[in-house]
Amino acid sequence: MSTITLSLSLASIAFGYSTASIVAPYFGKPRFLKPAILRYSLSILAVLTYSATLLTYFLLPVSYRHRATAALLFSFPGTLTRYLLSISLNRQFKALPLGTLTANTLGTALLAAFHVIQSTPTPPSPHACSILQGLIDGYCGCLTTVSTFAAEIRDFGKWKACRYAAVSWVVGQCMMVLIYGSSIWTGSASKQVTCIFE
Repeated sequence: MSTITLSLSLASIAFGYSTASIVAPYFGKPRFLKPAILRYSLSILAVLTYSATLLTYFLLPVSYRHRATAALLFSFPGTLTRYLLSISLNRQFKALPLGTLTANTLGTALLAAFHVIQSTPTPPSPHACSILQGLIDGYCGCLTTVSTFAAEIRDFGKWKACRYAAVSWVVGQCMMVLIYGSSIWTGSASKQVTCIFE
């Protein structure tokens, strides 16, 4: 499954680069707003969107929360965490983009932990189950990144790309085995999700 995901991501990036190189000559340079105006406009838009998400979470029926609104609630913090990790760590270590590796490793560990909590013999309350599903889909979904990972692999040389892919895969698998696997083997969690959504 990992090989298929990575192969499709790399193929998509190659297709995107090829399409852009064909289409680019037909378009002029885009004109942007001044950086300060753009930054403040996007910040205001982000705050308004997030406020609407909070309202949506509490106003829509409880049965719908775990499907969409809980994920929307946690997507912005997940994206912000990944961005902060990238800008603070990616240039610290030249051999590997440490920010992306940290984001993907942290996201994998959290996914495993949240799945364990959702699969305990005595499940949490339906509200807690909805929050957990939102953290899985929203926070971890936006914290982890296959697209950036694939773009970084494409930009590396062959040996460096192979090493980065191998390190990322091994670390991710170790996180899943340590957290999720050990919980199943000890009987603290089942293989099936026991959470009940209202």
